[in-house]
Amino acid sequence: MTDQSPSQRDGTAGSHDPADAEPDSTPPSVSPGDKSGDETHTTVSTTVDAPAEPPPAPPPPQESADDSAAPRRTARRAGIAAAIVVAALGVAYGVLYFVAGDSLARGATVAGIDVGGMTPSEAEATLAEQLPGVVDAPVHLTMADGETSFEIVPSEAGLTIDVPATVASVPGGSANPVSLVRSLMGTDAVAPVPAVDEQALTAAVEDVANGANAEPVNGSVAFDGGKVVTSEPQNGVAVDVEASVERLTAAYFGDSSTELPIGDVELVVDEVEPAVTADEVQRAVEKFAEPAMSAPVTVAAGDETAEIPPDMIAQALSMSPDGEGVLRPKLDAAELADVAHDVLAEIGQEGKDATVTIQNGAPVVVPAQPGQGVQPDTLGEAILPALTESGAERRAEVELTEVEPELTTEAAKELGVTEVVSEFTTSFPHAEYRNVNIGTAAASIDNTLLLPGEEFSLNEIVGERTEANGFTAGTIINGGRLEESLGGGVSQVATTTFHAAYVAGLEDVEHWPHSIYFDRYPVGQEATVAWGAKDMRFANDTPYGVVVDTSFTPSSPGSNGSLTVRLWSTKHYKVETSVSERYDHTSPRTIYDTSENCAPQGGSQGFSITSYRKVWDPDGKLVKDEEDPWAYNPNHKVVCGADPDR
Repeated sequence: MTDQSPSQRDGTAGSHDPADAEPDSTPPSVSPGDKSGDETHTTVSTTVDAPAEPPPAPPPPQESADDSAAPRRTARRAGIAAAIVVAALGVAYGVLYFVAGDSLARGATVAGIDVGGMTPSEAEATLAEQLPGVVDAPVHLTMADGETSFEIVPSEAGLTIDVPATVASVPGGSANPVSLVRSLMGTDAVAPVPAVDEQALTAAVEDVANGANAEPVNGSVAFDGGKVVTSEPQNGVAVDVEASVERLTAAYFGDSSTELPIGDVELVVDEVEPAVTADEVQRAVEKFAEPAMSAPVTVAAGDETAEIPPDMIAQALSMSPDGEGVLRPKLDAAELADVAHDVLAEIGQEGKDATVTIQNGAPVVVPAQPGQGVQPDTLGEAILPALTESGAERRAEVELTEVEPELTTEAAKELGVTEVVSEFTTSFPHAEYRNVNIGTAAASIDNTLLLPGEEFSLNEIVGERTEANGFTAGTIINGGRLEESLGGGVSQVATTTFHAAYVAGLEDVEHWPHSIYFDRYPVGQEATVAWGAKDMRFANDTPYGVVVDTSFTPSSPGSNGSLTVRLWSTKHYKVETSVSERYDHTSPRTIYDTSENCAPQGGSQGFSITSYRKVWDPDGKLVKDEEDPWAYNPNHKVVCGADPDR
């Protein structure tokens, strides 16, 4: 091996120079050789005394002292530079944090509310206070027509703002360096972050849909007075709740949001077609309705016949759609039998209901009488197919059967008409028209039987006051004055009957006291009637039958007439009646009349009064507690002649 230099042993790096190494062997000798031609040959020979040792490996290269120190100096410089950068960044961050702190970006606004420079907690408090007044303005949900709208308040419909999330979306407000930089750079409007309660919003839209939805209107065919009447179909609308919720959610600071206020949001609406179309209406008219009203239908029972005209048939005929929207005819046989009662009476023999009458001062049951007639169901089945026929084919063949009365003899006996439960009598001064009119009306209502639940109507029973109905002209009140007219005096019957029903405790359906008080009537508890305007009605609200029994005594010169009305039934109610003192008196005025038909009239005061009635049922329960005030007009004085002061 080669020897190391002192510098190598000391670990000092140096460069290797081959000239400094000692020779490893004896250099070879060179002798002149033989020459051939012009060339000279040299022969080299080597003398080897012993096997030669392999040459030693060259020594490793050695570094100098300057080369070893350079990397260490570079690392020290890099460390110092990094420390300087970190220190600079720290200083910069410190400056940023000192300037920006935890404040939000300057100039930041949320829905127009300034939150720039605030801390997050300050911003949350500000938004919580001010946002509702800005973003909670009512939203108008409109229909496609642009005219119909429905108002909802966002917060009441599950639409609110997530304030913490909104503040978190504003730049700044944290120690994050990026946030600090963005805070110093500033920003402008930041959209509120919505919070949507899907369940509450769906419920609110469903409420709107309930008011907005419109059912489609089917085309229709009807009958009126023997004529065909049609109506055109109309499409309906139905709010698509799910799609409308999505649209409203998008409008409330979502994908489709606009500037505040949100304003109008159009509902998603589906059109709903009716089941019965215009074509179906036309078909029904041509194929059924017009033929049905074209002529009467002949009803035949053996040799007996009767014709039912179209206007009667129309009252019981209708058309309605089936499940597929096809209009089908329907004939109400019971209604037709009732409407055509008088016509059908020409076929067979009409029966009679049982009834109760007062004979010789006692109630008597008059037995029912069965009849021969057409059963309603049979009538309907025979007529309906004949409606589309013409000529002689418009014929309905029926069979007569025994017709039981509606009120049988046995049922009449169970009505409990056994005693007088109330009665009242009024008197009247002599006048022949009173004898005629009061007597006629009293006879009309005599022995009227009211079943439980039925109603008494004086106008309906007595009829219009005409000469044909047995009435004559008499005195009536018209505009505060007494004058002549047909039926004068019938109010005597109305008053007497009303008061009997009143003290019996029966239901007061309608009554009108006179406009002027007459002292022959019970004050505040009397009634007048006028054909087509005022009626006297009461209802039998007891479980028993009620029979109206009248007793009339005509007047004569120098003698008053009288009318007594008794109600027969079973005592059911306990009744107390009373009236107040008269109050609010008014004075009459004087009227001068120069007409030929003037009738002088003395004057009397007007006044107000209140009538009271309490009614108890058999169990002692108060079932009626009534207070009925009435104001009587003054009876003006009428002088036949000219006003002397004019």
